[in-house]
Amino acid sequence: MNPASAPRRHFASDNYAGICPEAWAALADANQDHAPGYGDDAWTQRATDLIRDIFETHCEVFFVFNGTAANSLALASMCQSYHSILCHELAHVEVDECGAPEFFSNGTKVLLVPGANGKIDPAGVERMVKKRTDIHYPKPRAISLTQTTELGTVYTAEELKAIWAKAKAFGLN
Repeated sequence: MNPASAPRRHFASDNYAGICPEAWAALADANQDHAPGYGDDAWTQRATDLIRDIFETHCEVFFVFNGTAANSLALASMCQSYHSILCHELAHVEVDECGAPEFFSNGTKVLLVPGANGKIDPAGVERMVKKRTDIHYPKPRAISLTQTTELGTVYTAEELKAIWAKAKAFGLN
């Protein structure tokens, strides 16, 4: 196919592209015979054991249908109703008209942090954490950042370390 006539690729969602051949083959293998459902099968046990081995930790593993669901589950697990999540002002964290994430969040709010090229500015993190300390301000609890950003830029290792240092200094996840 002529590259000029090839369909344009988009990095708008983790479910735009088809499944990779290796994953498709694994699904075909798992789709033989019968097995208990809802995670009580040998395939799920094998996958969760591999994940624990790779990350060298005993943990709970939750399978979700896409990256947005994974982000939502992770953020919701870190926050209580009086907390907030700091993210870039252009981030793909879905919020309702009140600034609450559009997933079960128990009232968690999203606070938007500025930064050039879709990247969180560490100074912006500090400003949001110190902005208010009264009981009515949603206490910052976590930072959500996207690598590669929604604008297609990539954080350098140094930029990630600077954001991590701010997170650590203020007790954020």
